Amino acid sequence: MFLIWGLSLNLSEGVRLSTMPHIPILLLLSLAGTLYRDSWYFNTQDNTVTSIYGFAWICKRETFSFSEVERLELTHFVRGSSDKDAKPTKRRLKAMLVLSLKLKDDQVRTIEIIAEKTSGGRTESALQALAAVSGLPMYVDRPRDLDLKVSYKDL
Repeated sequence: MFLIWGLSLNLSEGVRLSTMPHIPILLLLSLAGTLYRDSWYFNTQDNTVTSIYGFAWICKRETFSFSEVERLELTHFVRGSSDKDAKPTKRRLKAMLVLSLKLKDDQVRTIEIIAEKTSGGRTESALQALAAVSGLPMYVDRPRDLDLKVSYKDL
């Protein structure tokens, strides 16, 4: 809204558009970000998992039945390292989580990739809730790398 307001105000004052090309570019990027959609739906009544991603009405929809799904997976990796046994550090190497859907034909559909610290245990909880509600098996490659910060309030 501010970009549109600033653009219209400058144009009404006689400022040429060629002197401010960054405003229409930022406006288009903001519009594209607003219209992007990436959703996953687990329908327990129809026993289906639906993935919808794309821009506005130009979306791709993939639907998988629960019988096509082998399991829900939560795997860990360290960003910035190809070593499977790498340990995360505070600066460069970050512990990451990948929540994915493994299909019976050995295909994998990634649902979420997030830093373990940013997740704060929410991704693990979401995996357990999805597995409990849908009845799909789940696989976790290893326990959490980071300790949760527990305060007196949580006890």
